[in-house]
Amino acid sequence: MNQKTKKLLFEYTKNSRISTKELGKNIGVSQQSASYLLNSNKDKKLIVGESLIVDAVKLGYINTFIGFNYIRTNAAARKEIISDLKNIDEIIGIEESSEGFDLLIECSTKNFAALDKIHLYLVHKFDKRLKTSFLLPIITKYKYPKKYLRKEKDARPNILFSDRMVRALSKNERALLLELVKDPAKKITELSAKLDINVKSIMNAKKSLEKKYIIKGYSAILNNKALDIGRKIIFLRFSSEGIKEIDEFLSYATNNKNITEVVKTVGSSQLIVVTESLDEIDIVREIRSLFSIDDYMIFKSSKIHKKRYLPENF
Repeated sequence: MNQKTKKLLFEYTKNSRISTKELGKNIGVSQQSASYLLNSNKDKKLIVGESLIVDAVKLGYINTFIGFNYIRTNAAARKEIISDLKNIDEIIGIEESSEGFDLLIECSTKNFAALDKIHLYLVHKFDKRLKTSFLLPIITKYKYPKKYLRKEKDARPNILFSDRMVRALSKNERALLLELVKDPAKKITELSAKLDINVKSIMNAKKSLEKKYIIKGYSAILNNKALDIGRKIIFLRFSSEGIKEIDEFLSYATNNKNITEVVKTVGSSQLIVVTESLDEIDIVREIRSLFSIDDYMIFKSSKIHKKRYLPENF
């Protein structure tokens, strides 16, 4: 991957609604070159989609990770399961692995009763095809820039689920959010025409959603395999003494170029750490040398099948 591509992917995953003029300025090329490079990466399926970063907790949602293992592991069975899971609106994330347990899904529901209902539905629907490995409620998410693509002076995380105050939405805000969840790349003029709301009102609604910290950013989904990006999700269980080190770990994550996300959770693991790299790294060894870890589990990602931050029909 050349330096221009790295810079472009860094900037686009940091803000997928960036103008090509600003994109060109940030990566040191003309607007025309930036537009060509961006479209070329999309045509080659290196960028496979955009994502609207929504703090779902501010709309009254809770999110939970569920790990599954395949009972039937043939390709046809796996493909059918993935296809069925994609059609369940409450499932906002689906990731498959080549090592570790087989599937990591993220559910977004209004409460734990709704989560239990979804889980029971999955258990019955995929009887003799999937086996539940764990459920881990999400407490807080820390999302970091992809510093392995480009050095970033401001590496502060984008924090989700920390402020749990539910925000009310106006009619325009809700209509706009529904459209952006479906298509985060849609232009303001297209949104105006689709919703029959004037451009100024669309802009005001967008700014209000950002000001209320409901919309926390605009990112992109990369084809990690095609880009030779190694992605691992590490589940850490700290010792009773090591739990005191979690805040220290967050500081470590901020300064580690390969950590792109840290999730605080409750259950068999206290932290879930997402790492991405262009070279083979042994970050687990480093983590274990610095922190009091009782146990860990590694999920080596092979493909992200679905990624959003809120159910489409919230």
